[in-house]
Amino acid sequence: GINGECGKQWYQRRVRGRMMTAEEENTREHASTVSLNDENDGRLSVSITDAVSELETVKFTIQTKSALPSFSQHQMSVIRCHEEFIWLHDMLSENIEYAGYIIPPAPPKPDFEAARDKLTRITAAESTMSEDEYKKLRKELESDYLALFKKTVAMHEMYLMRIAAHSKLREDSNFRVFLEYAKDLKVRSKNKKELIGGFFKNMTKNVDEALLSSQKDKDEFFIERRTFLDDYHTRIRETTRQTEQLSESTNALSVDYMQLAGGFALLSVQDPQLQRFMAQCAISFEVMQKLQKRVSTDEDLKFTDLFKYYQREADAAKSLLYRRGRALADKDIAENKLEKAQEKFKDIPTAEAYLQDCKIRFESISEMAKTELDTFKVRRLETYRKHLVDMSELQIRHSQSKVGELSKGLELLCDL
Repeated sequence: GINGECGKQWYQRRVRGRMMTAEEENTREHASTVSLNDENDGRLSVSITDAVSELETVKFTIQTKSALPSFSQHQMSVIRCHEEFIWLHDMLSENIEYAGYIIPPAPPKPDFEAARDKLTRITAAESTMSEDEYKKLRKELESDYLALFKKTVAMHEMYLMRIAAHSKLREDSNFRVFLEYAKDLKVRSKNKKELIGGFFKNMTKNVDEALLSSQKDKDEFFIERRTFLDDYHTRIRETTRQTEQLSESTNALSVDYMQLAGGFALLSVQDPQLQRFMAQCAISFEVMQKLQKRVSTDEDLKFTDLFKYYQREADAAKSLLYRRGRALADKDIAENKLEKAQEKFKDIPTAEAYLQDCKIRFESISEMAKTELDTFKVRRLETYRKHLVDMSELQIRHSQSKVGELSKGLELLCDL
């Protein structure tokens, strides 16, 4: 059904031993356009070659090719679910050795509930529709489902590609287990206690971040980056909201085209004198609906998903600055403790050792953070440029298709 085999048949890169059709190749192209332009030396490549949506989760088939000595095999294939992606993200985020890195944001949880609810409603109303109406609605639903499925696969693949392109994160032992271990990782979803604990942990972090916002930082580089990220995060959040509205409006127009096609088809049956004219109008608007749906899907992938991702990436960059700020605060506290120890002539070696550890940690995070934030800027600009160019080309292509279809429809109407 639509929850399983439909998704599987859609995303296989080679279908049952034959080459993909042009339509399937186009679908794969759209799925890959969400990926980022990271600099990868080619020693580790990761891709999702198949994915199946089940009732409770999505299972991804991950193919890996590695020339890194830390991997025990050169080619691997494993099946992972979304919860295992979250486990990997948690392991990377909690590793103190990566405090100076921007940890790639976890992919969003797959949500096909709306599509399933719509399928249930259409099935329940099947007896009140004509066969053609039911087939059209079913086909539209499958199209929406596949577009959502495609985005889900692209987001999870992008997450793995980001880690694989990072010179340090790709050497992580948990990442190797994720890619190499052929069996189920036995990862479960977080229970209520863990979710509540995570909520309070985030709340504590937010309070601590607010307190650290007034700390004095002497490094102009980080002062400038903090100011930029605060403003950038606000702007990209608003941009994301606007692109979501744009995508909804574009999709609403495709619904209008479908309703017009249905209305003309109904009139062609009721009015024999205008039957051919109305039937041709119905055909033209049905084609226009398909073209408009493609426009909506492309806008969703090229704009909405891009800005959603970089909103999460901006959060990850701000988390890096928070960890550095926390390390700076710890260093200041250690300096105060040393001063008090010297005044009392008590526990001076212990205070000196603690201050030295805090200094080393702060300097290490600062050094790594500068490289990470510079790379983030380059990657962001390259990706935006690529997506804007791609979207412009797609808009021109879609406009030409629409004009061509309208011209063809008008010619056919004039010949009636």
